[in-house]
Amino acid sequence: MLLILIMAFLAVVVGFYLVYVPMKSGLNAAAEKRKQSVAKQLDSMFIFIPLEQLGTIKIIGAVVLGGVVFLLCFNMAEPAPYICAGAGALFGFYAPEMLIAYLKKKRRKQFAEQLTDGLVLMANGLRSGFSLQQAIEMLVEETKPPISQEFELVLSEFKMGVDLDKALRNCVARTRDADLELAVIAISITRQLGGNVAEIFDRIVTMVRARKILEGKVGSLTAQGRLQALVVGLLPYVFGIMLYKIQPSLMRLMWTTIPGFFALVLVIVLDVVGYFWVRKVADVKY
Repeated sequence: MLLILIMAFLAVVVGFYLVYVPMKSGLNAAAEKRKQSVAKQLDSMFIFIPLEQLGTIKIIGAVVLGGVVFLLCFNMAEPAPYICAGAGALFGFYAPEMLIAYLKKKRRKQFAEQLTDGLVLMANGLRSGFSLQQAIEMLVEETKPPISQEFELVLSEFKMGVDLDKALRNCVARTRDADLELAVIAISITRQLGGNVAEIFDRIVTMVRARKILEGKVGSLTAQGRLQALVVGLLPYVFGIMLYKIQPSLMRLMWTTIPGFFALVLVIVLDVVGYFWVRKVADVKY
């Protein structure tokens, strides 16, 4: 028996060595790439947090949320508390990245809302005899973040020797705003071939306002579909909690037996897929 245990231990060690060691460099490279991506997203939002602090925040979030969920589910039958604690720790570990994605989406929305007024302000400055650089400087002084921060970075790049058209294209790459991209293309063509930039801005502003009106109409028409996706996504969990209150012994089979555990995982996977499917149907491209 002892010989079998020793052989099994050696087999596990050898298997770990054969599998983990070749994957170690790849895992480290993937982790480093992910860190650089998160750092780039934070820098684009003018949030300066060292990567070491971000890793510490993720670990603290995982430990705290996992412990809180474990305490809340402590009275449930095993292994439910440990499964719930693991899910809570996983959510806490990735919560900072989800928060960053939310803040990035919110920042882009704010930028899009400010862009129309910003273009009008630049057009008025160009009519007053300002150059494009002076119009951008006026935009930075007269507006609030995030549009003032983005165009201030454009001016900084221009003062460091980057061509103004290139600096504006870099701004488009950071914000990923379709209306700004159209404006930058129009500016570049007008500067190369000649023309009235202020008049071009007026046309772009008219088009952007029409797009905003269309966006509002689409949002109101698809609101019911998004609400249905939320209701359908939450319904299985609400129904499961109600059944647990009514018949606890029956619901415990979902996490105390192997078939029940697989059924629970299948329900969660199908529910998540269904939620995103309905959201995708309600997401109308225009």
